[in-house]
Amino acid sequence: MMTIVMIDVEAGKEDLFDRLYTNLSEMKDKMVSDKIEILYVAKCYTHSDISLMVDVKDPEALPPFVVNIILQMDGVWDIQLIPLLNPRFFKIPEGIEEKGFHHFTVTLDVRAQKTKSVYKNLIEMASKEEDAIPFIAYSFASYENDIILSFLSQDIASAGRFVEEKIRSIDGVIDTYLWQIEKWQFICSDQEWLSCIQSVPTEEPLELDIIERSFKKIMDSYISAL
Repeated sequence: MMTIVMIDVEAGKEDLFDRLYTNLSEMKDKMVSDKIEILYVAKCYTHSDISLMVDVKDPEALPPFVVNIILQMDGVWDIQLIPLLNPRFFKIPEGIEEKGFHHFTVTLDVRAQKTKSVYKNLIEMASKEEDAIPFIAYSFASYENDIILSFLSQDIASAGRFVEEKIRSIDGVIDTYLWQIEKWQFICSDQEWLSCIQSVPTEEPLELDIIERSFKKIMDSYISAL
């Protein structure tokens, strides 16, 4: 199961992202590597929170990873686990690299009885390829965090319009929380990422072109061009 480990960074310890990324190889040596795979690490723009996406192959490996490794790092104030339940992945539309983009995440608070229809609406929207939405998933990480969605947008103003006009307008959405990703770095290889998303049960098989227009490939190529 893909899971986001959200790390609340202690004040004055804003260098944690760099230390975390630098020490990832050492961290992986302490892990049971075939039980948990680190996919990528990202830092929020407006505050110092760090998100670490991992692929948990054995649920029993997650508590030791969190307690013995993550929580022992200097600067970690607290953590939250956000499971990606029934995630759906989408290919990134052509031409977005030329426009330039920033990475955003939005979580949705949804009325219980409308959860399924909201999720369906989001999938239909992402499938049209008009918007760059790498993935959508149920999360149920808290009473206010029922669905999580990642998307790419040119700037914070256009991201805000996207959320207001296309997400908050969906019947059943109570509230949203938007944050911008300042920097990110994939840790896994192309093959590991592909293996991860291919292992997720879906109603339909992944299209071949999602491999070449996948979140990881587009993000990697964009970072290298900066």
